[in-house]
Formats: sequence, structure tokens, C-alpha cells
Amino acid sequence: MSTEKPFDSAGEPAEQGFSFTDKRRVDPETGEVRAPKDAQQPAAGEQDAGETAAAEAGAEPTEAGQSATGEPAADASDLGVEIPEDASALGDSEAGEVSADAAQHLEDLQRLNAEYAAYRRRSERERERAHENGMVKVTEALMPILDEVRLAREAGDVEGPFAKHVDRLFEALNKLGIEQYGEVGEVFDPNVHEALMQQPSEEVEEPTVFLVMQPGYRMGERILKAARVGVHVPAE
Repeated sequence: MSTEKPFDSAGEPAEQGFSFTDKRRVDPETGEVRAPKDAQQPAAGEQDAGETAAAEAGAEPTEAGQSATGEPAADASDLGVEIPEDASALGDSEAGEVSADAAQHLEDLQRLNAEYAAYRRRSERERERAHENGMVKVTEALMPILDEVRLAREAGDVEGPFAKHVDRLFEALNKLGIEQYGEVGEVFDPNVHEALMQQPSEEVEEPTVFLVMQPGYRMGERILKAARVGVHVPAE
């Protein structure tokens, strides 16, 4: 296989010059890294892609309802998406849910308030009952002493400064709601009196107390101890 050599205008073989390509990545004079030659010139494929994009950018806009290829655009129903006729129905539905939640919360709050009010009333009744039971126990413990003091007063044995202390004792009991009762001449009441003896009498028209053997004690409407009495009944 022969290699042809170039000739000059005189027909003599032309001298070929020596060519050298410096492929070093670092410039020996500046010390900077050289950019590769491939990056300096865009590739043919990239240039064609750029020209195609520019051509598409300059194309005329498509009409409404058509895709970029000129075909009719897909409808929402074709994609399985349901759009309500009235878009405001969505907001009304959410508002209805909020109103229902608010009504439920209000109902719960009212129920809690009612339960708390009932709890307070029940606690108040229990407190009053406990206070009343305490007063009853104290009064029951004092009853024998109070009976003797009353008998001594009726006999005239309570005089001087001691009489004032006795009066103050009964006043204190009255302030606490405790009352000692049972007097001669009262109409007999089986609800508050206990008849230990009974005698006929022409002087009375209805059963009447003529003797108080032991006084009774009550706190408000509650009878702590019935008065033990003797009763005169009308004579036949």
C-alpha cells in the first residue's frame, strides 16, 4: 500500500511541517486548569435539540379544548373525577359538620353543668345531714343533765348566779335549733307526747297534759325525744 506525498507548484515534493498538540490539562505558564475541548463546542445532538426547542417555542398557541398535538383535551369525567354542579355545596357540607360538632359540645357542656349542680346539691344535703346528726348526738348526751336542771328549777333549787348560767345554757341550745318542750296545759298530741298515765276529768273537753314527767326535745320538725306526760281526758 503506497502513501501519496504532497507536491508543491514546481512539482517537487513539499516538506511537511512538524505539528504538536499539547494535551496537558494544566497550563505550564499560568498554572490554571484547561477546559476540555469537548466542553467548548456543543455536540451536534445538543445543537439539534436546542434548535427543535426554539422552533416549538415559536409555534402558534393551541386553541382552547385542544392538546399540543391538536387532539381534543381529555374531559374530567373521562379521568374518573366527579365535580359537583354547585361547588359551594362543599363549603356548606363542612359548615354543617362544624355546626353539628358545636351542638354536640354544647350538649356535653350542659350535661356536665347539670351533673355538677346535682353533685353540689347532694354534697350540701350530706353536709347538713352530718351537721344535724352531730347535734343530735350532743343533745342526746346532754338530755339527762338538762332534765335534772329543769326539775331543780321547778323545785326552786336554782337560784342566784347559777340560775343565770342555766338560762344561758338553754338560750344557746335554742340558737342551735334545739328546743326543750312539754308544759302543763298543752293539748295532748300523740306525735310529740308519750302518755305514761291517764285520768278522766270533768274540767277538760279534750285530752290535756296535766303533768310533765320528762320534757321532750326537738330540732326543728324532728322529734329527738317525746315528752313523757300525764293526761287528763274528758269524763263520760
